[in-house]
Amino acid sequence: MNECLPPDVLPVNDLAGNAAIFLADFEDQSDLSRLGPTARRVLATAAALFLERGAAGTSVRDVTRACGLTPGALYNHFASKDDLLYTLVEHGQVRMRRRLDEALAGAAADPVAQFGAFVRGYVVGHLVAPLLARVTRREYLHLSPARVELVVAERRSIRRDLTAILLAGQDGGAFRLIGGPAGATGQALMVLDMCSRTSDWFDPHGPVGVVELAQRYVQAAARLVGASG
Repeated sequence: MNECLPPDVLPVNDLAGNAAIFLADFEDQSDLSRLGPTARRVLATAAALFLERGAAGTSVRDVTRACGLTPGALYNHFASKDDLLYTLVEHGQVRMRRRLDEALAGAAADPVAQFGAFVRGYVVGHLVAPLLARVTRREYLHLSPARVELVVAERRSIRRDLTAILLAGQDGGAFRLIGGPAGATGQALMVLDMCSRTSDWFDPHGPVGVVELAQRYVQAAARLVGASG
């Protein structure tokens, strides 16, 4: 799937349609290359069920029934429902990390350029795969405690990266953070939260496209951190 174009956002209760979106979105994803066609179909169906019912409200039997498989067949591909959910959440995080790393590597080294690249990449990452973004953000707390820790560690890593950019901008006079340097982490959280929620309401058929919306968020986030100019 061309990541420049977001998939159609279907109603949450359109299980077959959403599963098809997930399945198409999983194509050509290097971190999922280990999965065969049946495993990908199971993962896509589970993702659609998690989106519709939540992970807590979805059983292994629900997944296999929706796939037309026997309950035991799932275990040929995934060890448990927790394994299914973690594969999905980890995939979402891998994609986001890759997008952010590429965005930052392609931007100038000054904090303003790095900040703009970060925010733009983070917003676009949520909009090109909005269903995946919703499941990743909402359902990870239903993982086993050890896996929740892994997910939280990556979320904190992203927050630290943004905080470091904000501190560099504060030191150089490009940003005026609320509370000074001590407020950098809090403002990083504000920016991340407002950007991540775009996947909840963005309409790919609306008047504002992905690129334009991402740029608007860059401008709004710049005001939030007191960017000069």
